[in-house]
Amino acid sequence: MKKTLAAALLGATLFAGTAFAAQTTPATAPQDRPMRGDLFGKADTNNDGVVTRAEFLADVDARFARLDANKDGKIDKAERPGGGEGRGGRMMGRADTDGDGAISLAEQRAQAVKRFDRIDANSDGKIDKAESDAMRERIRGMMERRGGAPDAN
Repeated sequence: MKKTLAAALLGATLFAGTAFAAQTTPATAPQDRPMRGDLFGKADTNNDGVVTRAEFLADVDARFARLDANKDGKIDKAERPGGGEGRGGRMMGRADTDGDGAISLAEQRAQAVKRFDRIDANSDGKIDKAESDAMRERIRGMMERRGGAPDAN
């Protein structure tokens, strides 16, 4: 139960970070796609309403490149959102599976694949609106049970 909760919260935090980054960094966002504020708005590059694994990983790669300010191939504590502090910093720190104090692209992608597979309920290699909404509701329910309020989308 604790592992499931931690995994869900990790996914929620990283997705929320994506949505936050999309809303706060318009200069780095592609100008041909609207910033829809939903979790997958930027990842759905062909705007067909579904996010494929390839689109999802391409979005992870792009976010990683933006965060890797010194372009050394890893995101250290100073490059993490909020300086690695708070819940988001702790969650990103958990992606550091080799314990070297930084997150490599391979570590980031491994976490992303796990999140994608958890959300892709029918295992068809795509996340549609229904699967996205179901994930959002699961997280909302967990937050409510814990007494916290989920961030508004």
